[in-house]
Amino acid sequence: MASTSNVLEGLKYTYGTDRVLYLFNQESPTWAMLSKVKKDVGGRGQFILPTMLQNPGAFTGITEGGALPSALQPDTAEATFALQEYVAVYDVSWKLIQDARNNKFAFQQAVTMLDEGLRRRVMRNLNSDLIGSGKGELATLTGVDASGAVITSKYMPRCEQGMVVDVMDVSDDDTVLGNSLTVEAVDYVNRTVDLSGSQLSSEAAGDIVVIQDTMDDSQNDSLHSFGLVGIVDNANPAAVVGNYGGINRSTAGNEYWESVVLDNSAVNRAFTEDLGLEAEDSMREKGSGKLKAWLTNQRVARRYHEILRNESIASFGSVQAIRGGLGREGGGSDPAEDGQTDYEFSGIPFHVDPYFENNTIIGLDTDHFFLGVGENDTPRPISEIFSDVPTFRQTSNATWEVVWYYQMQLLSDNPAAAVKIEDVAEA
Repeated sequence: MASTSNVLEGLKYTYGTDRVLYLFNQESPTWAMLSKVKKDVGGRGQFILPTMLQNPGAFTGITEGGALPSALQPDTAEATFALQEYVAVYDVSWKLIQDARNNKFAFQQAVTMLDEGLRRRVMRNLNSDLIGSGKGELATLTGVDASGAVITSKYMPRCEQGMVVDVMDVSDDDTVLGNSLTVEAVDYVNRTVDLSGSQLSSEAAGDIVVIQDTMDDSQNDSLHSFGLVGIVDNANPAAVVGNYGGINRSTAGNEYWESVVLDNSAVNRAFTEDLGLEAEDSMREKGSGKLKAWLTNQRVARRYHEILRNESIASFGSVQAIRGGLGREGGGSDPAEDGQTDYEFSGIPFHVDPYFENNTIIGLDTDHFFLGVGENDTPRPISEIFSDVPTFRQTSNATWEVVWYYQMQLLSDNPAAAVKIEDVAEA
């Protein structure tokens, strides 16, 4: 019979860094794509990125024996970032520990449950931050629902059953339209979220669902990291989020901190070859970036598949038969860890994140986007970060608590090395 201490140690060390990384990659392809480069942010969680605004030196033609030109001094700006702190707390019951101590299968089941908890809660919530606008959106309302407590999201909901959330008025990020509501059910296919408790009041299209008490401007600033949708933009994030890197994009001379945005005045249109080429060229012209990845959701990816299918009949050179059947080769059910698919545009791979923003495609030079982390580059139990801190903390119930800690921020030294295509048709 295994001792309780052995079981505790087994559960503790089951979650090595490699396992956490594996679970992260399963639930957050965006994290997997961006985490290839991590920056350890020291100095009280502050990180400063210098940006060259004006190159040094002067180069000009002169007459024989003519006067020398005046030297042109360099000019730089500094983008400053702070890490966002995250904490996760889990309950482990005495019964679970006792059962796991006496039975190998029960231990495996306990590990599986913890796996699912990590993957679906911690990783999914961090993924929401990485692909959002800095507000940690779990869902964005399409409009008012007749039932008052069932909302429809513009994209696949990033929340799950049991979560406690607030519904916030996006016009001021301070008015709570639904306070501390429990997620009763989520229909991912139909994009609906059933919220318990009080009915919503005065909700409208664009209002957002967030983790409770993390986006109320009168209480605190946003308790989320910056996200790609907010970084790859030509406007400042919302006031509750704060200017990206502390640089005001609305100030004359700061256009270097803006990304190219190709919209269609909120009217959806098909993604075309010309639109993709415009995005590539605009990104290179604006930020001298070299496109290395496209990122979108599954519905937009299906429309791109449709375009390719329609064009597959014609070929340059010789006409060849269409090989294989319809659909994706290999079933398309096992994409790479970073969401990379078999689809390409100009030889650049499409990455698909199921939870990504609706009607949107982002193109990135991934050399200019990376994660800033604290001492631990993945979420870890506090016992592995701080000495003399127990892994399992006794509660007033027949349970132990496990506390995890993480610091993270999505950094970029050149947001112009990216492009966002909005208003892309999904149907």
